[in-house]
Amino acid sequence: MLPKFCFVGFLLLAFEAQADLLVLDNGDRITGRLDSISGGKAIFDTSYAGRIWVEMTNVRTLETEEAYAVRVGDQVVAGTFGGAGDVQQLVADEQTTILHWESVRSATQGRNALNKFTQEWGAHLDLSLSLAEGNSTTQAFNVLLELDYQDDLNAHLVTALLAREEGEELLTRDQLDIDYGYKRFLNERWFGAGNAEYFQDTLKEIDSRITLGAGVGVQFIDNSIQNLASDLGISAVREVIGGDSEVEPALRLGVDYQRFVLAKTIELFHRQSILQLLGDEKSQVFSSSTGIRYAYNDRIDTNFRIDLAYESDPPPGNEKTDTTYSLGVGIKF
Repeated sequence: MLPKFCFVGFLLLAFEAQADLLVLDNGDRITGRLDSISGGKAIFDTSYAGRIWVEMTNVRTLETEEAYAVRVGDQVVAGTFGGAGDVQQLVADEQTTILHWESVRSATQGRNALNKFTQEWGAHLDLSLSLAEGNSTTQAFNVLLELDYQDDLNAHLVTALLAREEGEELLTRDQLDIDYGYKRFLNERWFGAGNAEYFQDTLKEIDSRITLGAGVGVQFIDNSIQNLASDLGISAVREVIGGDSEVEPALRLGVDYQRFVLAKTIELFHRQSILQLLGDEKSQVFSSSTGIRYAYNDRIDTNFRIDLAYESDPPPGNEKTDTTYSLGVGIKF
């Protein structure tokens, strides 16, 4: 029993040794880990209060174990934060610079540093429901589930989108889209990519569309407040439409963008996929999800999202474009 207690104690001491430290003007001390600085606020993760936001005007000094890319005016300097009494310092390449918080625009970390602290599954659920009664009766719901995991070399993302709408006992939308994306990082910029997708649209008589592909991608930006990546690859597409099955090769282009503003209280996001089928008809399939989220806290947000599905050659009697607007509530867990 004693060795177990010693091991737990060692872990706790190690955690404390690696903790970043915020010292406020009133003398309060906050330990945890600095996520980033943006919008005039320090975003700090703690083990006892979760994620908290601290106004930089209330911060006396900040000390960090890890290095950050700190934007001071128009310059970006990489270094660790350190405090010497009441003086804030930035230590970079054995050179120490005195910092004034009013001149610090942001501080971020890249993917490799973040993954040391985020190697676990994360999940986000967006839910939108509507019911209208009167001259007509309409029922609609839209659900988007996102699951993600990253470690030093790998990144996984699973999304599931379900949209259904019914008015006057007539089904006007019934779509299911499940997508899995995989990245294997070769270095900080380049990665190998894999993807699998299942799509179904009852009204367009698309019984199923299954896509499997692989390719290569570029991580243009990846830090604690912004992410931009794109991948290009070859895919095999199997469609079952009206009971008829067909397999075609295709080129696939994917784009993923995410941006946090106002100290991570607002998130802008855009994710899209373009399939260029290489069969006889050479049709195109485009899908995207674009939106904005406003976080009330680190668990609950409200969101507005536009989901678009386009096919250059849809089944007879169907429109090329389906657009869904959703306003709902999001939950992180």
